[in-house]
Amino acid sequence: MLFRESVLIALSMLRQNKLRSFLTMLGVIIGVMSVTIIVMVSNGFTFFMTNEFKKLGSDTIVVAFDPGRRGGGETLGGVEGLTMDDVAFLQENVSSMDIASPIVQVPSKIRHAEEEIDNARIYATDSNFQELNKLKVIEGRFFTKDDLDSRANVCIIGEEIRDRCFPDKRAIGKYLTFNGITLEVIGVLERIDMMGETNAKDALVPITTAQDKWLGGDKLMMITLRPKPGFTVDETMEGVWQALMRRSGNRPIYRVDSRESIIKVFGAVFGVAGVVLSAIAALSLLVGGIGIMNIMLVSVTERTKEIGLRKSVGAKRASILTQFLVEAATLSLVGGLIGMAFAWVLGLAVTFGTAAIKWPSADGLPTPFPATAAFGAAVFSAFIGMVFGLYPAISASRMHPIEALRHE
Repeated sequence: MLFRESVLIALSMLRQNKLRSFLTMLGVIIGVMSVTIIVMVSNGFTFFMTNEFKKLGSDTIVVAFDPGRRGGGETLGGVEGLTMDDVAFLQENVSSMDIASPIVQVPSKIRHAEEEIDNARIYATDSNFQELNKLKVIEGRFFTKDDLDSRANVCIIGEEIRDRCFPDKRAIGKYLTFNGITLEVIGVLERIDMMGETNAKDALVPITTAQDKWLGGDKLMMITLRPKPGFTVDETMEGVWQALMRRSGNRPIYRVDSRESIIKVFGAVFGVAGVVLSAIAALSLLVGGIGIMNIMLVSVTERTKEIGLRKSVGAKRASILTQFLVEAATLSLVGGLIGMAFAWVLGLAVTFGTAAIKWPSADGLPTPFPATAAFGAAVFSAFIGMVFGLYPAISASRMHPIEALRHE
């Protein structure tokens, strides 16, 4: 009952001195609002990054040749890079591996009539590339095994290449020139924008065609693959690494990574940044706590006669102490709740504002309200109020009733 009465008295004091109470709570309001907004933005960027990588398949594993990882004096053992044989080797020796796709970037310009595109990205790959990267063909079709086996002169292009070379947007069955080789357009890829990059300027050609007709050899830039259903990315990465170590004679000349691990890295970075920035923002809670202590000292002085009267009719020191501690905590907690409300409104403004300008993606930056973090900040603000209200509460509880009643 004492606690309930103390809370009611505290709320009554807030209503009686609205402006003073608001100014006292301002530091707590700003602190809780700042912490909550920082967590919201940090979670928003983490959510954004996760969704961006999911567009291309978060379970995709990437294998690259990285001779810089070997130890001093260690040779390459005759290995000069990834080849098509490595794709077959992994397929045969990694039981948890599902499908794989070789990739090599082709240096070339794209020409059609008077139009020339010199900043396009041209990749030579196979028919698994579409599934591994979750690509959608909006016109025509993707490569088939027959295209690869016959080294067909075909290509698949992005929307921007189509629009620049074929203003009527009818590209299927027409021809583009790559490095002096004429290829027929058999498909157009749906545009995917990710972290400021886009596949609208990408062109894909069969890897057998590129290697046979203008690259020569069978060197690869990288191999992408994914686990079979029932196997995790980490299990498959370990299987791939062990197989490559056997193939290279235990020379660490390869790099095995995954989009999932990249997501985890970004999540960790945003998480640490959010914690550090939240800790800095939480310093304003200390400023708010000092303000609460100051106003509680003033309140003790103003209510000296009340304290004396209560003690003269039998109120114990613990009761007086509890009342002023609850008042300080209530003052700080209300400030925290107001800060949470402001943060929620600002979070909605960020979500709708970024969606309106389509940054950093077409859906903007979602900033879901972090209920757990906000609750923690509010509880911490109440704790700050109790800590800084402790001295004024102890001062009030130690007052002698006779001296308190004489106070003017």
